[in-house]
Amino acid sequence: MFRRNGKPMSCEPCRRSKVRCDHTRPVCLKCQARKIEDQCHFHPSPMTKAQSQSSPIRPRPRHVIPRTFERGEADSTPSNFLSNPTPESTPGTHMLARSPEDSTGTFYLGSTSYASAFRSLNSHPEDHAVNDEAIIPMSPAGANFTERVGVDSLIAAKLTSSALTVYERALKDYFESTTATALIGPLILMALPQIRVDLEGLSVRSRWDGMCAEITENTARSLKIPPTCTPNTFHTLFTGANLRWEIIGLIFSIAGFHAQFVPPDDPLFDLVGGQKLNKEEFIADMIQGSNSCIHVCQDYDCVNDLMIWLIYTNALLQSNYYGDNYHGVWRRMGDGVICAYAEGYHCEEPFEIPFFLREARRRVFSAMYRSDKTMATFFGRPPLIAGRYCSRKMPFDLHETTLLTEDTNTLNAALARLDSQGWNTDGVIYTATWLRVRYSTARIRERVLELSLAGETDPDLSEKLSDLSNENRVAWENLPQHMRYDVYKDACWDTLPPYTCLRMLYVYLDHLNSEFQMQRLRRRHFPDSTPHLLEISMQLLTYVLVLNKQRNRPYQLERHYASIILFYVLPGAGVLALELRRCTLENKPLPGSIKRADLIRNLSILISLLEGVVYPGDGNHKLCAELNKMLALVLDEVLNYQPASSAGSGDGMDQQLDQITFFDLPMMEGMEPIPTESENFLNWLDNANWDNTVNVSRVMTSFINRLLITLQYLT
Repeated sequence: MFRRNGKPMSCEPCRRSKVRCDHTRPVCLKCQARKIEDQCHFHPSPMTKAQSQSSPIRPRPRHVIPRTFERGEADSTPSNFLSNPTPESTPGTHMLARSPEDSTGTFYLGSTSYASAFRSLNSHPEDHAVNDEAIIPMSPAGANFTERVGVDSLIAAKLTSSALTVYERALKDYFESTTATALIGPLILMALPQIRVDLEGLSVRSRWDGMCAEITENTARSLKIPPTCTPNTFHTLFTGANLRWEIIGLIFSIAGFHAQFVPPDDPLFDLVGGQKLNKEEFIADMIQGSNSCIHVCQDYDCVNDLMIWLIYTNALLQSNYYGDNYHGVWRRMGDGVICAYAEGYHCEEPFEIPFFLREARRRVFSAMYRSDKTMATFFGRPPLIAGRYCSRKMPFDLHETTLLTEDTNTLNAALARLDSQGWNTDGVIYTATWLRVRYSTARIRERVLELSLAGETDPDLSEKLSDLSNENRVAWENLPQHMRYDVYKDACWDTLPPYTCLRMLYVYLDHLNSEFQMQRLRRRHFPDSTPHLLEISMQLLTYVLVLNKQRNRPYQLERHYASIILFYVLPGAGVLALELRRCTLENKPLPGSIKRADLIRNLSILISLLEGVVYPGDGNHKLCAELNKMLALVLDEVLNYQPASSAGSGDGMDQQLDQITFFDLPMMEGMEPIPTESENFLNWLDNANWDNTVNVSRVMTSFINRLLITLQYLT
């Protein structure tokens, strides 16, 4: 990146400090030496006079950095196809002093709120909003809106004509190929043609300021959806003259999320003239763009359906890019939950809203609820959404075209064919089907978390665990047969589409993982239950290893493997490996029905699977790789172990070497000491310090060096 005089651009810390920058990307060496890596960034317009009050959220640096674009770069090359002519003066983003008419009167306020006492019990829902607006405080006052109010150039630089073409292609491919999205695709796809019309002239400098100010002004207003709104007119509330930053950020998030599940040579990245986009840079751009949109919207306290959809998809996008153990993913999920509560997503509306909108909210809430329980289990933290305070129902098991029909007779006929629980009776798997079944398993998971994370041990813990285990089993048996992976088993992959099989496996692993967590809790307090924990761990391991049997597996499926193994297999695999080690050293058989040969074979296959399918570009790659190395070392120790009585009687050196085990070696940087007993492994895994910023090669180099020093000392 160069300045107008042709000289390389300096990073902001070096520029402000009058230090000669070496221009290294993504973080210059000067900033590394000064220990301010997190502040090192290259601003596209550092001398802009009307700066925003706070810089937009920037993605956490990884091996690539989101690109910014200079004015005058050609629009035809892949390195800058997202660029837009940057104006010499980019207006800043300010808080708007809203009038009562534009205040956030649509925020959800429950029966215990300060405003409820002022409501008339018999008033119309619209009256509630009017009454609330008089009580809810306005946002902090800022600059007068008659001043030039714009948005950061990082967003507008991604809205060129060629960029819009890529986004449209990505969104259409995503909604056509996915079978488990929480979003109703047509509601978003119908907005794309109008958005192209709205943004076609944004590259013209004379329209820049006015267009950005208009979008920001729309975003500052509350998004009100009338009861008479239809699916075909829904997009008019946030496109055309009502264009908002939420929908633009949502497009960025979906496009980036879809790009993560297609190979680098996919036609999605093809440009006119034979040029091709870099996949990783494109995804980084989409994270940056959606983060910037979220930041602008949060400045204006935006709480609406589009904002919730944007934050949720952005959390998914970041989890795949940075890894699920990245704190920013948890923080972004918290942002989404806060918005969902404020919008009343956790409760069924006591007043009439369009049918399609109620179903859209049910779908998104079901997905957020399930993701929350998965992340809470993964981190060992209390969930963000408490089911006991939620009355939101599961979505009806209907196809999207049925949801969006304006033919009342067709809709009523489809609803009449559902059973009493809301499942379709045609034996068909819809997008809502997956959302419903995973929401059901998440309800069980929340109750397991309540028992696992309680501050004090429940005196009736054993009885409660038994009851919950039975309830988990009955709930699974009551699911429709065509949704149960254990009914098909391996035959599933020969008779059903691969993506359907993968989703069925996800659902079954959710069910088994709840049982695993219950047995884990039971063994923590009742050591004699170890065999049950090992058996359920072996079940999880066995069912996941079916993935290794699939040949010619599509790239889209393989990108799911890291999450599956990390969430559902590695904790149990660690318990199995350490129990195998203990029994080997003590010369005892494995507890229960687990066979030693089967366990060694399955652990070997798991190690091989992890080495082959977890790509470096996956955010969970580092964590999976570290845990996989640990499994391999433990397994090597088991296979190489020789009883002391059979060791050679030379000078004792062989005996010394035999006594060197995985647990005796110096630890890798950033890791806590590993317990040698399986019952302590899971607690160690919960509290292990997995630092995403540690360079893997540096860690392994340190580990190998320490290993060589140890061996040299012994020889």
